[in-house]
Amino acid sequence: MDSLWYHFIDTCVIHVGDNMTTIFKGYLLIIGLVSMGLGLGCMFMPDFSWYPAFEDIKRESAVASFVRTMSGVFVASGYVLIRFIFSSSKVQLGTVLIYLCSFMLLGKFCGLYYEGPEFHDFVTTSLGILTLIGLIVIHKHRKNLLNYDL
Repeated sequence: MDSLWYHFIDTCVIHVGDNMTTIFKGYLLIIGLVSMGLGLGCMFMPDFSWYPAFEDIKRESAVASFVRTMSGVFVASGYVLIRFIFSSSKVQLGTVLIYLCSFMLLGKFCGLYYEGPEFHDFVTTSLGILTLIGLIVIHKHRKNLLNYDL
């Protein structure tokens, strides 16, 4: 059975040829755009009734605030995915972490706006801002340590 599978994959790659990377890039672009769209929709729309999985979530609840915060991860992941497709340079891990943390904080601020502030929201927002500042400082410090005289 394994030998048949090998021939099937080999035939498919030969048949599709160089268009395989274009097909994968198109697929990844669609996934990135959908992730960004769903994430932005969850962050900025006042209620979740437009998305069937979240229609039972009530505003001004801890779950609603959590969903808005995690939707920032979807926006950041979609953005990094699209940037990866169209960029010829490598995206550094520090930059990805900064994007993730920034969009999570944006989602957190949307949660504070729509759901209202709670004590744990202030704690997590403060920790998120401190984490973002730490990531930016360490990322700039590491960029300054790179030797370009190779």
